[in-house]
Amino acid sequence: MRKLFIFFLFQIGAIFLTLGISMAQSTDNLSGRIEEVKVPAPALTGNLLKTPDIQNVAVYLPPGYDKNLEQNYAVIYLLHGIFDDRGVWSENYKVPEILDRLISTGKIPELIVVMPDGGNKYGGGYYRNSTVSGHWADYIADDLVSFIDENFRTLAKVDSRAIIGHSMGGYGALNLAMTQPGVFSVVWALSPCCLSARDDLSFGNDAWKRAAAVNSEEDLLDLIEKRDFYPIATIGILNAFSPNAKAPPVYANFPFDIVRGEVVLDDLLYDRYLDALPSRQVHNTRKALRDLRGLAIGVGLGDQFLHIPTGTLEFSHRLGQERIPHRLDVYAGDHRQHVSERLENIILPWTVQKMVVSNVER
Repeated sequence: MRKLFIFFLFQIGAIFLTLGISMAQSTDNLSGRIEEVKVPAPALTGNLLKTPDIQNVAVYLPPGYDKNLEQNYAVIYLLHGIFDDRGVWSENYKVPEILDRLISTGKIPELIVVMPDGGNKYGGGYYRNSTVSGHWADYIADDLVSFIDENFRTLAKVDSRAIIGHSMGGYGALNLAMTQPGVFSVVWALSPCCLSARDDLSFGNDAWKRAAAVNSEEDLLDLIEKRDFYPIATIGILNAFSPNAKAPPVYANFPFDIVRGEVVLDDLLYDRYLDALPSRQVHNTRKALRDLRGLAIGVGLGDQFLHIPTGTLEFSHRLGQERIPHRLDVYAGDHRQHVSERLENIILPWTVQKMVVSNVER
């Protein structure tokens, strides 16, 4: 009897051990993986900020990528915000885990997600072309997209490519849609910065004066060492939106002068600066925006960067004036609150629903 009981326990243990192995294998089968790659970026070669022209990129490959070798996949590109890097998507917003859950529950099909770096010593290049900080828009639209299509099994067509960005990346997603048509077909800009010169992005912000006081590399280093965010970001904005390669050390045109401690606008330079912002570009780029399969902008009304809610609403109004279909997603939250949950519950499912995710269009 005792031997029979021991045999019974052994059998039960074996069943649970087998079940455990089976469950572990099943869990592994439901998980994608991140592949880190180095991407040549000739569009950034020779930039005056000495940002490398070999860029680090993280690529999420879905669970079936290494098994279904005949299958090609739609691609979503994620653009991070100022002073972040590609790691923010995995470490802060848990994007790989979100993708695994959405795929395993059938809420989205398997796809590839690309997470590039977009930073420089002033926080970022804003994913736009600049004679100072480099041709970031060309890097994303040409260098990076070509590399991904050549090295991974993608559906290499515009209808199967989407771009999502947060903050600086939200601006970048819109800028790429407006200035690089025919590359991405679906765009979601989450808390996009720099859409119009309002509130803390206006010259009422004292940071503009602190930035204008920079006269040497030592002044720049002092701001960086003090982590004085706004003037550093301001210099980065000017490098991207109002560059001047012949004006060291900032390499930018300030659209104002400081007279007796006050900002006095230079009307010509200020108009040129405003013209570079998306709210003034909607009319001239309306065809590119109308041709998109999907366009969405979202913002938390409690955003700490005050120009973001007002700029987003202004941009939406301009889109409406031009009869450009779009989704406006307004919610209670600040700049980083709810990013993960909105990606999982709203942004990624909506984006994928607008894309062509197989060789046969739905």
